[in-house]
Amino acid sequence: MEYIDFHAHIFPDKVAPKAVGKLATISGITPFTDGTLSDTLSKMATRDISRFVCLNIATAPGQENTINRTAKDVTDAHPGKIVSLGSVHPDSPDWEEQLENIKSFGIPGIKLHPDYQNFMIEDKRLYPIYEKCAELDLFIVFHSGWDCYSPDKVHAYPECSAKVAKDNPKLKMVLAHFGGLRMWEQVKDHLIGLENVYLDTAMCATYKLDKAAMAEMIKNHPQENVFLGSDCPWEDPGESVKYIHTIPISDDAKERIFNKNSLEFIQQYGLWN
Repeated sequence: MEYIDFHAHIFPDKVAPKAVGKLATISGITPFTDGTLSDTLSKMATRDISRFVCLNIATAPGQENTINRTAKDVTDAHPGKIVSLGSVHPDSPDWEEQLENIKSFGIPGIKLHPDYQNFMIEDKRLYPIYEKCAELDLFIVFHSGWDCYSPDKVHAYPECSAKVAKDNPKLKMVLAHFGGLRMWEQVKDHLIGLENVYLDTAMCATYKLDKAAMAEMIKNHPQENVFLGSDCPWEDPGESVKYIHTIPISDDAKERIFNKNSLEFIQQYGLWN
């Protein structure tokens, strides 16, 4: 069985110790890797992860040039192995130009994090970004649901994510953490069945999404719209894989989650062919 992780994080070698250390302190989670590319590649191999998608976040305006060029370089250096996504900050005056650059680099999508970037997912000021991504056929991976970084304020409720999906039907939305971390009853009520909503399984093992409930949601969602994800280094990808193996769904459904869905999705963009 091939395993593809659609949700992983790496950091530049000089930044990784500080970034991973800070987030480990906030989350209380012992990281699986040290956050560097080399250690991530090594540790992924021990869990039989053959390919992965790396999510990058512009946490302040002005970071985009470095993040997006690095994403291109990482993807180009590891063809068939890594797809590294770009990012824009909603407060950047040149976000539109940055999205055009991302497209020209052959990067297929971006990561937006409502908590780290301080916006509500349904905020209308984000709609021009959503519309531009749909126009360019760039998918967006969103953090969704609760986050330890801002535990008292949820920036992407499932109901609000559903509104964005319905308002922007041509936008491919990948909602991390199965649509809303620790808010899965709302995911079932508002997001399951939406054609342009994709779900990854990052942190579902760690936060113990009920397996029967997950199986029901998978069965009622478009079969091609669920991806294996770990949130590495915050969840051991091996645990992510083990968790999906125990979900009461068919072997075919599991194989689609483990590799087929991610592979077919990324291949639409001329990568991993």
